[in-house]
Amino acid sequence: MRNLSRVCCKLALLSLPILGGISVLLPNPAYAIGEQNGRVEGIITDAQSGVAVPGATVKITSKSLIGGPKTVNTDDNGRYEFVELPPGSYDLEVSYEGVKPMRRRFVARQGQAVPLNIKWSVEMAQQETTVVVEERHITNPDSTQTGTVLTLDSESKVASGRRYQDIVQQVAGVSGESGQGNPNIKGATLLHNRYLVDGLDITDPVTNTFSANINFDSIASVEVLTGGMEAQYNSLGGIINLITNAGGNDWHFDTSFYINNQKLSQPRQFGANLYNNARLFSKLQPGPTQAYLANLNFGGPLVKNKLWVNISFEYNYRETSIPAGPPLNLQHPSELNHRFLIRGKLTYAPSDKHRITLSLSADPAYFSNVDQFNGELAIAEDYQKQGGVFGILQWDYFHSKNVNTNIQAGFQWSTIDFGPQGYFASIDTSGYAGNSLYNKNPANLNYSVLQAQHNNADDGTSWYQGAAIQVDTRYTAQFDPSISVRGRAAGYHDAKFGIQSRFIYHINEVQTLGSDFPAVNGASVVPDPLNPGQFAPGGSVYTDTGSGNNGEAGLCNQKTGSGCFQRTDTPNYSLHQQGFGIGAFAQDKWRPVSWLLILPGLRVDYGQSWNSRGEVVSHLLGFGPRLGFILDLTRDQKTIFSAFYGRSNETLSLLAASGADITGTSVVNQWNQSTKTFDKSFTTGGAGGYRLDPGNYTPPHADEVTASLRREGFANSVVTVDYTYKHFQNIWDTVEINQIWDPTGTRVVGYANKTPQQVLLYTTPDANQRTYQGVDFILESAPGRNFDILASYTLSWLYGSGAEQLGQLTGVTASQFYNPRQYQQYDGFLPEDHRHQIKVRGSYSWQGLTGGFNFGWLSGGVETKSFFNQTDGGYTVRRSPQGTEPTKGNDVTQIAEFRTPDLITMDLRLQFDFHSLIRQHLSLIADLFNVFNLSSATNSGGTGGTRAVENRDVPTYGTINARQTPFRAQFGLRYVY
Repeated sequence: MRNLSRVCCKLALLSLPILGGISVLLPNPAYAIGEQNGRVEGIITDAQSGVAVPGATVKITSKSLIGGPKTVNTDDNGRYEFVELPPGSYDLEVSYEGVKPMRRRFVARQGQAVPLNIKWSVEMAQQETTVVVEERHITNPDSTQTGTVLTLDSESKVASGRRYQDIVQQVAGVSGESGQGNPNIKGATLLHNRYLVDGLDITDPVTNTFSANINFDSIASVEVLTGGMEAQYNSLGGIINLITNAGGNDWHFDTSFYINNQKLSQPRQFGANLYNNARLFSKLQPGPTQAYLANLNFGGPLVKNKLWVNISFEYNYRETSIPAGPPLNLQHPSELNHRFLIRGKLTYAPSDKHRITLSLSADPAYFSNVDQFNGELAIAEDYQKQGGVFGILQWDYFHSKNVNTNIQAGFQWSTIDFGPQGYFASIDTSGYAGNSLYNKNPANLNYSVLQAQHNNADDGTSWYQGAAIQVDTRYTAQFDPSISVRGRAAGYHDAKFGIQSRFIYHINEVQTLGSDFPAVNGASVVPDPLNPGQFAPGGSVYTDTGSGNNGEAGLCNQKTGSGCFQRTDTPNYSLHQQGFGIGAFAQDKWRPVSWLLILPGLRVDYGQSWNSRGEVVSHLLGFGPRLGFILDLTRDQKTIFSAFYGRSNETLSLLAASGADITGTSVVNQWNQSTKTFDKSFTTGGAGGYRLDPGNYTPPHADEVTASLRREGFANSVVTVDYTYKHFQNIWDTVEINQIWDPTGTRVVGYANKTPQQVLLYTTPDANQRTYQGVDFILESAPGRNFDILASYTLSWLYGSGAEQLGQLTGVTASQFYNPRQYQQYDGFLPEDHRHQIKVRGSYSWQGLTGGFNFGWLSGGVETKSFFNQTDGGYTVRRSPQGTEPTKGNDVTQIAEFRTPDLITMDLRLQFDFHSLIRQHLSLIADLFNVFNLSSATNSGGTGGTRAVENRDVPTYGTINARQTPFRAQFGLRYVY
């Protein structure tokens, strides 16, 4: 067997360059194949002499281990190892025939190795009692990866948003606000992460954000990787890897209900400015903030030790509001959220060599009033319907203790329907129906599909109509085989090889409102109120300015010309894009001596995408070398130093292809005061509105250097210091190549091709870059089952010019490559830069009573003041560098840093398990969110979401668009059998 191990390992090492070559030749990357299991390894030595103990029998058992107990014998060096262990608690037993066994208990966590060395003797075994203390050695001595694993057991003891997107904010190096959805991880944008569920990459193929939600109580653990990743992972940002519950040999039933009625909250109206607090004498009734949640989970054996099932369902209703504020100073209608989460999982072990898993999920959801913007009435709000289904089939084959294979095949379908609130659902006009300023105009009360949208550029308000209707569907299919080989050759090797392939497809139908659409929800066709006798073209969007009036009074009146400036006409269009990628990786863990581990790795990725016309938008090849080493400084796996260099490449995405496509040709018309008409000025979109970069072979990539020192100071506790340097370059963006600007950068004076049209080159510019440096100080401790704490402090800097990626991050399509006269203003601290972060999660349990808390402090984020551009009809001009405001005039000494206030959160949980009284695990739960009732500015979240502060040069400049959700209490009842 040892000879076979040597042969296998030599073949594995020789395959490193071979796999690299094969991957280049394959037709067309995958991004990650998530680790779903952990492992335990160690050496059995004689307690007195320190000599290795060969031939000892080591057996493990667990409720998490399908297929029954597993047994191995220690080799000539006393070494043993169990791989591919599902997360959970395990009992380990060491024995010789005829001698009383010695027992240990440990916790396996996905993607991590538990070092469990045992000093053993016959005398000690005779004294061993049946009382076993659970050990959680979390120095992670065989990996350079930074981050941690969040388990359901720990998270069930603290108050949280009950979404995996919320709890990842507890991890050091993850910045952003709870509820934001897509986090920023160590300098990456929110478009750079990879999301995995039971091995399936559910990252959205177009936006590169998360694409599915999961019932919180169905999640066993969440691994958050923030850096130092092995070659099987390919992410410019972080990895968020979920493992769901798999059932067990006993039937379990888990149901809960949570209520947060409006009467349990303290919503208040606040002043509009950063320094304002509650409005003491406001007569406006605050909007409701409340939520209700019910879920059911059950699982168990269909055949013991052979076939397990787990099924879950959750219904979540949530209502959230923003405080009233300028420019309209009305209470905006609440966002309403109905979400359904369904999941099922089958795990089958026909023998000890095979494990087959099938996982299926669905997550339909419906949202009303999603804009949450004080600059529009309910009639101009938007609606969103989304959801989908996904599934993955996985086969693990354990050929021997030195060789195992894994094959994963998955499929996902998801859809997002978006458009005007009045087209999809009813309009809530209660906030202004009794206000004479607005109820005199029927266009504010009765929705019409023919009514055009008007935007008053003087004060930033929007009127009458929501966004265009979009019916957006995405498909993903993946196939990922891999093999792991272990053996000896100049030391011990643990090598893994794999191929990851992904096919993605996107259909997007955009429909601008107009005569093609019937009235819905009882809405009547109403005339344009500013032009009696005429019907407004619903396919147009007006940009109005110059009247001297704010609000509705400042909109375009075509009879007088007051407020008329620009009209954009856009027809309906339909697009489809597709892409295919393949990657190959090889990763070795080579231990030449017991205290040194070297981790060489390589992955090669190729991706190609096509637009609706069949044009190749991207064909990118990326090489991702990885090299790390780990030193066991104290030779007991309790003091670990590691260093790492690696490159990740983004070679497959439909984000660029969805933009570089033949869209409807939008015609921008300028107002002619002499003729009182809109005359054609220039066009955007269409077949001539974009260009491809055929010579571009440089993919977006990130080069990373990390160094980490980890020390196990006391039982099950680790103190860590991580340093990370990360440089991102060649991020996708558009370069405008046709417009010729005047020296001020405020007026287009000509066109390179003599045609008045914007032409965007889709490419990966060298200058689109960002640089991150950060130091994390982390304490992770679970000295006993009753106490748990995760605490961190992060000091970091994020700077560069890469603030935007194809208009997905800030909602502003203009970047440093749009107007060359503005280029110098785009270099500075980036919007995601938060200099300081403190995070503490902790809980303590005693005789059924558990108290837990989540505390977070996030220093202010970056804003940049923007000014109106007459040509663009929008706020695309800057007069000072990114992250600043120029105040007045051209005095550079007056330029000041522009940041939001610090954000502090404190959430508490108190729960009591009545098991000691009624012999049933019935728990009463009380959660208190934002216990200090703070009201700092917050972002609305998501791609292109509303910024915390109004940064446009309008009368409401500097006012807050959204604040922290006020103090609220939530009560829950949970029964576990």
